[in-house]
Amino acid sequence: MNKSFIKKILKRSTIIQNFFSGIATILTLHRVEKINSNRLPANENMKVSPEFLEAFIINSKKQGYNFISLDDLYEQLIKREVKTRPQLLITFDDGYADNFKHAYPVLKKHNIPFTIYVTTSFPDNSSILWWFVLEDLILENNNIIVNDNQIFKCDTFKSKNRAFISLRNMILALPQQELQKKLSEIFCHYDIDWHEPSKKYCMSWDQIINLSKDDNVTIAGHTQNHLALKGLEHDLIIKEIVKGNQIIENRIKKKVMHFSYPFGSSNEINKNVCSIVKQLDLKTATTTMTGNIFFNHRKYLNILPRFMLTESFELSELSNVRKKRFVTI
Repeated sequence: MNKSFIKKILKRSTIIQNFFSGIATILTLHRVEKINSNRLPANENMKVSPEFLEAFIINSKKQGYNFISLDDLYEQLIKREVKTRPQLLITFDDGYADNFKHAYPVLKKHNIPFTIYVTTSFPDNSSILWWFVLEDLILENNNIIVNDNQIFKCDTFKSKNRAFISLRNMILALPQQELQKKLSEIFCHYDIDWHEPSKKYCMSWDQIINLSKDDNVTIAGHTQNHLALKGLEHDLIIKEIVKGNQIIENRIKKKVMHFSYPFGSSNEINKNVCSIVKQLDLKTATTTMTGNIFFNHRKYLNILPRFMLTESFELSELSNVRKKRFVTI
């Protein structure tokens, strides 16, 4: 067989392998704190412990993974710059206090770039962190009665988990423009302060500003109120995103160039929402749809997929993720 033909085939095979392996994996995290087995898994699965995070970083580096920033990824996609070394990106959604208290020391120790997508009502202590309120309510009661007298049994740990998922889905389907009003109507039998958890769980503006001064930290947008954008009208979608970014910029004195959709699955975003984001002055926008990053995502910078990092995660799973098909809406 002709040697030049063999070289050509080998070169094409390498290009195909690189393309279908993708160029990076963006990891989604929320909280970094010891997992509490007495709390509900739906919320606790949003955590990894500081020990797990550090072990994951060390093991990833040993296996040849390189940690990069969103700006690095953006440049590679735009320039089609091939990287032979597998790459990981660490991102945090929402803006929880443990990101500063527990995650930051670990990431700084290992010189890891990372992004925190900040919902501005979190540090303002005006957010409605209903998932924590709902969890407390279920843990404290054997039955939850909603406004139409429907009863959700939660007398066992298993039934509490089921009740949480059912009520969570109900809440996500509510009209987002009047979320607090609807929540108060549904849970009218209970005396609830919907803003109380934000004082307990959220970073302060001082902490966010402190983080923003580190060149390895990217502070990005995550709307003002963490609403499911698909349930909002056009103008309110824009306001939630643009106003949120402006609030961050006024605080940290830096331009916000990256964004993450609240909740971020196909249940909470659609083509209309993503097309609005595409028109904004942003480099990237990430979803929670599972997938790896391919060069073709340079055409879809507004819908980048990510992969949830949990304590059940095995690094070997990335080899399977890296083979997944190109993900879009």
